[in-house]
Amino acid sequence: MKFENLQAIWDTQNDKPVFAMKDARLLLALYQQREQSRRRLFWVQFAPMYAVGLGMLAGMAFMFVAFYYKSLNIKKLARDFPMSAWDYLAFAIAAGSLLAIVVLMYLERKKHERTQKIFAPSLREELDRGLAQLDFELSLYSTPWLWKILGLTYVGAGLFNWEVGRLNGDPLPWRLMLMSVPFMVAGLLSTSSYKKKKMEQVLPRKRALESMRAALDENAG
Repeated sequence: MKFENLQAIWDTQNDKPVFAMKDARLLLALYQQREQSRRRLFWVQFAPMYAVGLGMLAGMAFMFVAFYYKSLNIKKLARDFPMSAWDYLAFAIAAGSLLAIVVLMYLERKKHERTQKIFAPSLREELDRGLAQLDFELSLYSTPWLWKILGLTYVGAGLFNWEVGRLNGDPLPWRLMLMSVPFMVAGLLSTSSYKKKKMEQVLPRKRALESMRAALDENAG
């Protein structure tokens, strides 16, 4: 059900006392809105980051095995150099940063989902859960959260490029590592506009639910 339809149902209830607000359509519409928000948020925010993080981890593991195998056969290859302790450290930091993205997002969503039961028994509780869902969505567009995820991503990507260069025989592959800088700058510049766009989508829905709750409380008083 679209938000406009939900508002129309509310308008038919808004002039009734609180005990008369028992239209099942309104409660169902609020629930459907919340479920749509939860599904959309998972597929737009969480699933892509899970896929990217795990995909890069798989690529990192493949590179580690390739570099390690090359180190064992360095005499046969008669070129380049074996892995050093710094390479092991770089692989560990890169893998840790990528894994941290997946773990942070999983734990953040799991903590939020504890407050989102399947169906609320009352209109007030459904409004509260709908607002909690929108607050959670807004928190994912906050500057600290976006910078945290971007920072971990760039650490993993930068060290990944570094080890690609090392694997291909460049002892100090600064040029290859610096290839990630333009993407970093573009990501930082787009963060502000992305945040603004998403908040413009979410805030009107939040204000509408807050007005419904305020009217409900006023009628109850």
